[in-house]
Parts: sequence; C-alpha cells; structure tokens
Amino acid sequence: MNLVSGARARIAAVPVLAVFIAVFAWGIGPLLFLAPTISINSILFYRVLFWPPLLYLIACRGGRKINKKLFRSVWLPGVLFGVSTIFGFTAITETSVANATIIGNVSTAMVLFAAPKFLNEKISRWQVVLAFTSFAGVVAIVVGAGNTGGSSLFGDFLALINALTWTFYFISSKRRRIDGVDTWQFLYGVSVIQVLVVVPYSLITSDDILQITLRDLGFLIAMTLFSGTIGHSFMLWAQKYVDASVSSLILLLGPVISSIGAWLVYGQNISVMQVVGGAVVLASLAGVVRLSSAVKISREVLSTADPLLNSNP
Repeated sequence: MNLVSGARARIAAVPVLAVFIAVFAWGIGPLLFLAPTISINSILFYRVLFWPPLLYLIACRGGRKINKKLFRSVWLPGVLFGVSTIFGFTAITETSVANATIIGNVSTAMVLFAAPKFLNEKISRWQVVLAFTSFAGVVAIVVGAGNTGGSSLFGDFLALINALTWTFYFISSKRRRIDGVDTWQFLYGVSVIQVLVVVPYSLITSDDILQITLRDLGFLIAMTLFSGTIGHSFMLWAQKYVDASVSSLILLLGPVISSIGAWLVYGQNISVMQVVGGAVVLASLAGVVRLSSAVKISREVLSTADPLLNSNP
C-alpha cells in the first residue's frame, strides 16, 4: 500500500469514527437525563426548547440562509423524532437504563433488514451472521438484568414503541440526506418540528416546569450540547457515507455504554451475564466494521480538510 492509498484508507474510516462518536454521546445521554430533580416531562420541555436556537446559529454560519423548502422536507422525520423523544426518555424513568436502551435498539434489526427495500443497500452474509450474534449479546444483557434497576413491563413497552418510531425516523432521515439536504439545516428543521410535537405534550402533562434549579439547568445544557448537537450532527453527516445497515449495528454499542454508566453513577447492578453479553456485542460490532465494504467515500470528501464540519460535501 503506497502513501496515497494509505492516507485515503485512513480518511475513509472517518465516517465510521463519526458514528462511534455519536453513539458514545447518545450512550451517556440517559445518565444526564436522570440527573435533574424536575419531572421527566418538564425535562423534555426545556430540552427541546434549548436545541433549535443553537442549531440555527450553526446552520446560518457564514451568512447561509435557511432553505425555504426545508420544513417540507423534514416534517416527517421531525414528527417521528419528536414521538421517539417522548417514548424513549419516558421509558428511561419507567424501567432500568439497561432495559430502556437495549430494547430501544431493537430498531437496529428493523433497519438492517429494511435497508435493502427502502434504501437500496446490500446486506452481506457476514453482516447477517454478525447481526444475529450482536442480538444474542443484547438478549444476554436483557436476561441478565432480571428485575434490577427498577425494570418494569410498562417501561419496556414504551422502549419498544420508541424502537419502532426511531426506525422510521432513521430511514426517512437517511433518504433525505442522500437527496442532498444540508446536514445542519436538516438538523435545525428536525429540532423545530420536534418542538411542535413535544412542547404541547409537556405543557399538558407537567406540573413543575417552573421549579427548575441551576443544577437542573446545567444538566439540560449538557444534554443539548453533547448528546443532542454532537450526537445527532455526527450521525447525520456520517449517514451520507455509511450504509444504514452498518451504522445501525454500531448503535448497539449505546446500551453497553449506558448500562456501565448506570452502574457507575446510579448503582444499577450489572450481572456477569450482562458483561458477557456486552463483550459479544462489542466483538460483533468490530467484525461488522472490519469486514464491511459498505463505507462509500466521494473524491470531494477525500480532499476536504475538515470533513466533519463540511455539512454540504
């Protein structure tokens, strides 16, 4: 391998690295979400309101203008994302962090097998084998959890609904990114539609919105900057170059991060079976990334100095 081909191989790995960064950001998100003292619905209220102003500043950097057709393009992903937000984060408070995040990642299987039909992506035999190996690890984590950490069937059901809505969001956002919608404008549009879905729900169901403390505010800002902006923007950028069948498998790393964090921060126990399951998930993910040839990089991106910040490659 000469120097040029070696450099290109390293650059070609950047989109996959971006997916891993996004998954790490999302993995610690549930830990931040459990920290404030106000109710879950009040947290949702502030969380979704903080995000659009920040994304607007980023989307309009350098004098850029918001595309007038933006909201017509993102209304469906935005609605799905808002519904997923409600179910996903409510599940975290109704069941254990491990159960909520692991069941939520059932969407991985849904996306993997929907990719050929809806996204015209090919799935290799190795991807299917490693996918089922990953799912076996996830099952081990669920079984190993038992009734620890406050798990409940109601919370598990909410997590399953989140998985379904997230699947539709993932596919619809992937198709719009392929169509060339600017990453930051897409994210801004989705965040505005999310507000229209989540804020009315929070106002109707919450009774402590005005009881927010400075400590709560700090955690909400951390959620907005890290789990929100970094996580979703990195994933949206990478979606244009990484097959959904690959990036959705890497999402399985999220529950492992969340489960370990819940054990360290909140004392939610992790059994030996959960540790073994997590190791199986990680090994399978490494195999998917190593063996997959699905990462697609354009020559323009190969010559971009800072591709992670290039929202319109």
